[in-house]
Amino acid sequence: MRVAIVRPPEVNPYWQVTRPLLGIGYISSYLESNGIECKIFDANFNAWTEEQTVEAVVKYSPDLIGFSAMTHEICEAHNLASKLNSSLSGVPTVIGGCHITALPQETLEEFSGFTYGIYGEGEKTMLELARYLQQGKSGSLSDINGLVYRSDSAKIQINPPRARLSSEELDNLPYPMFSQYYKTEKPLAGKDDYYVMMSSRGCPYNCVFCMQVLGRQVRRRSAKSVVDEMEYAIERYGAHSVYFFDEIFLFNDKLTYETIELIKKRDLPKRMRWQGLTRVNFVNENLIKQAKESGCFALQLGIESGNDEILKVINKNITIKEAEAAVKIIKKAGVSVEANFILGHPGETPKTVKETIDLAARLNTDLIAIGIMTPYPGTKVYEMAKRGEGGYRLLTKDWSKYDKYGGRALELKGLPIKELEKWQRRGLLNFYLKNFRILDLTKFVLRYRRTIFNLLLKHLGLS
Repeated sequence: MRVAIVRPPEVNPYWQVTRPLLGIGYISSYLESNGIECKIFDANFNAWTEEQTVEAVVKYSPDLIGFSAMTHEICEAHNLASKLNSSLSGVPTVIGGCHITALPQETLEEFSGFTYGIYGEGEKTMLELARYLQQGKSGSLSDINGLVYRSDSAKIQINPPRARLSSEELDNLPYPMFSQYYKTEKPLAGKDDYYVMMSSRGCPYNCVFCMQVLGRQVRRRSAKSVVDEMEYAIERYGAHSVYFFDEIFLFNDKLTYETIELIKKRDLPKRMRWQGLTRVNFVNENLIKQAKESGCFALQLGIESGNDEILKVINKNITIKEAEAAVKIIKKAGVSVEANFILGHPGETPKTVKETIDLAARLNTDLIAIGIMTPYPGTKVYEMAKRGEGGYRLLTKDWSKYDKYGGRALELKGLPIKELEKWQRRGLLNFYLKNFRILDLTKFVLRYRRTIFNLLLKHLGLS
C-alpha cells in the first residue's frame, strides 16, 4: 500500500510558507509507523505549480491520495484531485482539514473529485481507510468513524465522529514526518529557520471567528514528551529555534511551569530558543520571566479589537486594559511581541475600527497583523453572515475568496469591503509611521510585496 499526502499550491502569496505542515506530517508518520508506505507532496512548501505537483504524484504511483486543505485552498485541492483522477484512473482520493471538518456533507456534494472525506483529527481514520483499501475493501466503510463517503446509491454518508486523541495518545504519537521536507543533514542552520511542533490540541475559548478545528477540549502533552521532541529536533535537524503552533502554548498553570523548568533543567536555552502563542489574560511578570529564562524570544497575542464592547461581542474574554498591561510586561522582559487584530467584527463601525488601529499604534509591538473578518465555515460569524445578522453581508460562495488578506468574502452595513481594505492599509501605515518605524515599514513592504501588489490590483478593479 502506497499513500501520497498532498498539499496544493498556495493561491495567496501571503500564505506561501517555508515550513513543514504539522497536520500532514503527523498523518504521514502515523501511517509509516503502522506499516503503510507514505510520501508527502507539499506544493506550497516546494513552490511547485499544479503541473509539477501532478507530475511528482503520478511518478510515485500511489494507491491512495490524501489532500489537506484550508477553506481558501479547497478549490485548488479539488483541481489537483480532478487532474490526478484523469492521470491515475481508479486511485481514490481523500480530503481532510478544517473545511471538510466544518462542512462534511457539503464538501463531498460540491466536489465530486474527492472519493472520501475525513473530518476531525485524521490519524486513526486515515489508517483505517488505508487498511480497508489495502485489504481489498473487506469490512464496511460504515465502521470507520470520522469518515465521509458516497454510498452505492450516491448518497453522502457521514459516519459518527471519532473520539479525539487523549493527552496520553498525543504523547505516544510518532514525531511528524519532516525528513521528506528536509533532504540534507541538519538543515535548520539558517538564522531564520525553525522547527515547528505542537504541545497540545484544542482551545477552551469560544471566539466567534474561530472554527476550533481541534475542538474546545484541550489535550496537552506531558512536559517530558515536549522537551524530548525539542532535543530530538536539535539532534536530528540541527534546530536552533522552535515555533510552537498550539492555539495556546503558554498557559499560566502547573503544566506550563513544569515544561519551562524541564527545558531549563536540560540546558536547552544554551542550544535553542522558542516562540509561541499566549493569551492576554494569562500574562504576568513571573510567567514571562520564567519563559524568558527557558529560551522564549517571541510571543504572539490575539488582541483583535480596540473596543471593549466588541471584545465582549466576539467572546474574547479580555479587556483593552489587560491587553495594554500584557504587552508592557512582555516588552519589559525583553521578549518580542506580535499583536493580531481583525477588522469587521459583528456590529463594527468606522469608530470602532479607528479605535482598533489607534490601539495597534499605541501598543507599538514588534510585529503586527491586521486581517479582515472572514466567515470561515464552522464559525459563529459564518452562521451570522448567512442570516444577515451583525450587519453582515456575504459577498461570495467562492471558497478561494475566504481569506483575511485580500479575500473579499464579507462586508458590513456601513463598512463595504473596499472601505475595510482602506482601513486595513491605514492601520498598517498608522502603526509604522506614528512610531517613526520607517525601516520596519520598508522591510514589511519588501516581504509582502506580491500580496500588496495583488491588493492594489483589486483596489483598482484590475483583478
